[in-house]
Amino acid sequence: MMRLNREREIIRRARLAGMSRREFIRLGGTVAAAAAFLAACGDDAAPTTTAAPATTAAPATTAAPTTTAAPDSDEIGGEITLWAWGAGLEGEVIQQRIDYFNSKYPNVTVNWEPLAANGYEEYPQLLARFAAGNAPDVMRMLNFQLTQLTAEGEALLQIDDYIARDAEELDMGDFIPTTVEGTLVNGKAYGMPDNTEPYVIYYNRDAFTAAGLEDPQVLFQNGEWNEEAFTNSIDALIGNGMRFGVSFESWNYDTFCFMGGGTIINEALEPTIHQGASPQMLGYFAKLIEDGKSPSPVVAGGTHVEAFRNQQTGMYLMGPWWYGALAGTVDFDYDVTALPSFNGVRAGKLELGTISISSQSENPEAAWAFTKTITDTRGLEIWSQVATPTRRSSLEIAGFNDVQWKKDAVAMVEAGTWTPFTTEGFAVDTAAGAALDLLWAGEATAEEATQDAANRIAEALA
Repeated sequence: MMRLNREREIIRRARLAGMSRREFIRLGGTVAAAAAFLAACGDDAAPTTTAAPATTAAPATTAAPTTTAAPDSDEIGGEITLWAWGAGLEGEVIQQRIDYFNSKYPNVTVNWEPLAANGYEEYPQLLARFAAGNAPDVMRMLNFQLTQLTAEGEALLQIDDYIARDAEELDMGDFIPTTVEGTLVNGKAYGMPDNTEPYVIYYNRDAFTAAGLEDPQVLFQNGEWNEEAFTNSIDALIGNGMRFGVSFESWNYDTFCFMGGGTIINEALEPTIHQGASPQMLGYFAKLIEDGKSPSPVVAGGTHVEAFRNQQTGMYLMGPWWYGALAGTVDFDYDVTALPSFNGVRAGKLELGTISISSQSENPEAAWAFTKTITDTRGLEIWSQVATPTRRSSLEIAGFNDVQWKKDAVAMVEAGTWTPFTTEGFAVDTAAGAALDLLWAGEATAEEATQDAANRIAEALA
């Protein structure tokens, strides 16, 4: 699924690190760039912490196609720029996708501008480029970025007309439905589903066997991988000498809530983290820490993979991107399965990746041709070397239906969800995280911490 080398792991780690997610919106350059971007797009609600340039004019935007037939591939030419991160194997695979596109559209030159870091850390620079009117033609988007860019000035090209025009070729029904939903803002499409990463459980199979436990993959296949089985596994692993039963990281707080049917905010962007199953689920994980069954989760993303690698913990809740990185670095048998169900619910967070087109593009037909080509069955099959593709046909061709852990991961894609995206970037995560740190430290109950989180979220989104 993800045969990752060290360079890509560094980028993935930075992208998904809890500290990076929380600190992102506090970076001075982010606020300044966002203010400039909003001013350029003519928005009246620029952040009050930074004055937006008053003389910046809104850049011209590109209209969606009005023709009923797509031009032939040899009629499309010119140049487009691609804004995307990718080092090591990931970079090689991006180039393979570009080469695949050029095999179908030889008259288009793709100028790939590799990012030095990743799509989160360099997001301020992207906002600045939109403000200056020289945005790239095609971009890899992550999670909330789609919503933020469209809501704050329609920076992205709406592609519903393209999708309708090329419907037969696109076969949108081949995409996993949840991944298509992630490309919509107010019901309109602003990108094509590229990849999606669920959250899963890594487990030390040797330790499970030694503790007399049934294999979690078997339990999942039999519909028995639930709260009781998960809790019993934690206790048995510790009872057999494992330091911790399971490790997790606090920035995945939303995943914990989703696992039992809880939510963070509703579609009206009102806080719900203090209601329903969320306090229960967060309390469950906090109790594991209190009882010494899990280490502190207040660490940077990916930290506890080392505890798993060193057999300090029998299970690790994280995305599947570490699977390949662990290969050859451990002396025990490990595997991956779905998250356990709680309250009769099986759900988890999805990380969503989208390919979008700038409304400033001067070559929208070429940009669209690139976007639809690298997200067709072959384009996503190529991408499957480093990511979880969003098309069922690509999953099948890439062998995701032939390996049990990949099947379990895809099941979590099917069951995946996410907190409704807002125009405030990481504001929800930052607000919730500050309140929940007291829960993880044992200084607040789940009810107290989630009420505090709800208040902070409401203030952040006001």
